[in-house]
Amino acid sequence: MPAATLSRDQVVDRILAAFRRYGYEGSSLSRLSEATGLGRSSLYHYFPNGKEDMASAAMAAVGAWFTQHVLSTLDSREASAIRLQRFAGKLTEYYANGMAPCLMDVFTIGEAGSLFQQHLGGRMRALMALLAGVAEEAGVDKVEAAVRAENAVVAIQGSLIVSRALDSNGPFLRMIENFPAILLGPQPAK
Repeated sequence: MPAATLSRDQVVDRILAAFRRYGYEGSSLSRLSEATGLGRSSLYHYFPNGKEDMASAAMAAVGAWFTQHVLSTLDSREASAIRLQRFAGKLTEYYANGMAPCLMDVFTIGEAGSLFQQHLGGRMRALMALLAGVAEEAGVDKVEAAVRAENAVVAIQGSLIVSRALDSNGPFLRMIENFPAILLGPQPAK
């Protein structure tokens, strides 16, 4: 498809793919131009503040997709385990069975880390609060639910990194299979 016929959403999707592949610092304007098929002046037309605007647009696109397709799985009257299985299934889809990097991961290092830390931290806390709420609904103590939610997010992010490093989606898929148990397993003895 010629670049001139791309919608802004299509341009953002291509920019997102470049950021996921090269990271923030590795996504030079030349690479972003190549990824979109747009010249630098056209990129600045869409994104007047340059790469920072492009990264913000990519994060907004991911946020919208996650809200609609992933986080929405947690908002129902179904049993907690079923909601968590659906959530894990959508994570599997988004992360290409564990082989695609998380934008949050690549935007927490280097220059991007200082630019987007506050925004990403807020998203991470919101995700953990949602997961803790599901665990609480299943009867897990509030304090324990918060710890488990944090452990669940660590398991997601960690399994993605290990899967990429080993060039094997096994660690991610094992985590996905066990995801409901991370949040809903037996409570520790006190």
